[in-house]
Amino acid sequence: MTAEAEGPLGTRPAPAALPRQLRILRPLADRTGEERVLRVTALGFLPATVIFGLLAVGDIRTQSPHYPVWWTTAVIAGVLAAPMVMGAISFAAPIRVLRRLAAVSAATALLAQLTLPLFDGGMTVPGGGAPWIDDVASMAVILSLLAVRPVWAVLIAFCAAGLTVVDRWAVTPGHGLLTGVQNGLYVFLFCITFIALGVMTFHGVREADLAEAAAAEAASNAAADAARERERGRINALVHDRVLATLLAAARSVPGSETLRRADAARALEGLQRLLVAGDEPGDELDGEAFAWSIQATTTELAPDAVFGYEVSGTPLIPAAAVEALTAATEEALRNSVRHARAGNCTVHVQVGEGGARIDVLDDGVGFEPDRVPPSRLGISESIRGRMEALPGGSAVVVSTPGVGTRVQLRYRPEER
Repeated sequence: MTAEAEGPLGTRPAPAALPRQLRILRPLADRTGEERVLRVTALGFLPATVIFGLLAVGDIRTQSPHYPVWWTTAVIAGVLAAPMVMGAISFAAPIRVLRRLAAVSAATALLAQLTLPLFDGGMTVPGGGAPWIDDVASMAVILSLLAVRPVWAVLIAFCAAGLTVVDRWAVTPGHGLLTGVQNGLYVFLFCITFIALGVMTFHGVREADLAEAAAAEAASNAAADAARERERGRINALVHDRVLATLLAAARSVPGSETLRRADAARALEGLQRLLVAGDEPGDELDGEAFAWSIQATTTELAPDAVFGYEVSGTPLIPAAAVEALTAATEEALRNSVRHARAGNCTVHVQVGEGGARIDVLDDGVGFEPDRVPPSRLGISESIRGRMEALPGGSAVVVSTPGVGTRVQLRYRPEER
């Protein structure tokens, strides 16, 4: 995620679509929760500033002759214009720009309250009213929450309340200090309420952002671990199928197995070359007939005496990954049958249709007990079961009984899209 300089603000993928009523919020869809709340809060100050400004128009007009023109202009620009600009550009401007505009507004309000008593010559507010800056300063004080830490925002609210006491006491003679204290308490309680609400809101979304980031990191780590495990299984299966099996057959020197050894050696070299150059990526997808013929060619090459049969219905297409996995698992099943089963008969049957593909390899050899095969024997655990389970929609079932024979069923069902 890309973060701004101020705080843990970043981006995340946007939702696919937004209702028409929420199209205005589309620029916020790729932000973190904290940034979205900050921008929406900045937008909310646009109508708030307009309302506060309109309510203060009468007092500004009445009291402006008592203030220097430059002072009035600077205060209006900082306290009223800056929040309006901030709200107008809240969707597009960088976070740092919004924060600086908020800081300008809060600083202007405090400076205006601080300098107001300096203009005491003839600046008495008629009717015992309050200076107009005190009526709009609260909004700027609340806005400081977007620019500074919460503790500083509370301190600014306290300073604004104290300055309100001084201003009201200085410009409304006859009403005394008590009225100023009342106004100061009102300003402080008003500001601190909204500051507390803002602090809790930002704390909540910040915690949500951190939890989301932690969940994303955990998911990424889990995906990486799963990918490493799949790759380890793929390499184990490849080494077993195309290297160890070839070396084992050559070492045993079984009579009549010269053709099988040569075929395995060629396959081992080809597979290792593909692994080194192209990562052992699968080839092209095949239609039903081509897939059945490719399994027939594999059967003829590895077990020439096996009986082969196939059925194709419809016009299915077998993806390249499924072709690779089914072919490699079939090769391993045939190797096991030829080398270990001492079978008199071996049968390979292929069924291909719109629902996927199924391959059955059966023999009447010596058989074995699948549950007693140790995991370190990679032939069944990785080359057959592991390879098919790693294929989305793939499965493998190995059924064998000592003295009866073995049946290996490979199945691929395309996943729904």
